[in-house]
Amino acid sequence: MAIAAPNLSDEWDKAKLRNWMANAKRHNRDDIYQDAFRQLCRIEGRNIDDPLEAEFAVVMRALEEALSAESGTTKRLSRTRQKLNRVGVRQTLADLAMKSSPSTGFLKLVEFGLARELSAEALVLKYENEFEPAVVAAARKRLAEYKI
Repeated sequence: MAIAAPNLSDEWDKAKLRNWMANAKRHNRDDIYQDAFRQLCRIEGRNIDDPLEAEFAVVMRALEEALSAESGTTKRLSRTRQKLNRVGVRQTLADLAMKSSPSTGFLKLVEFGLARELSAEALVLKYENEFEPAVVAAARKRLAEYKI
């Protein structure tokens, strides 16, 4: 008999969520691991008023968490954070979408199966009315190239 996955949508304690992730991994419960992982990332954008900025904070946290888990050491997206401080979220997303080749972060999100919902390109499409048509087209093209 399979144990039902818990509802973690109201859990905001990072330590508890990390514990859920560790236990889920130990018990081969990828569904619970993914739920806890997503909730852990949602914490990052919880107190940001602008919806796009809040979602990009979640994207950044997701990528940092995934990279850290993969390497076993803490990884931070320092260059992207510096760019965010210089030019803001919208320009950072536009620049990522318009790059001639996909960013390392995008490729990692594809590898981790998170690009459909957590990539810069996915956010550009979700908020396409806030971006120039060329940026939206570039994001759409990149996602299509990776069958997303």
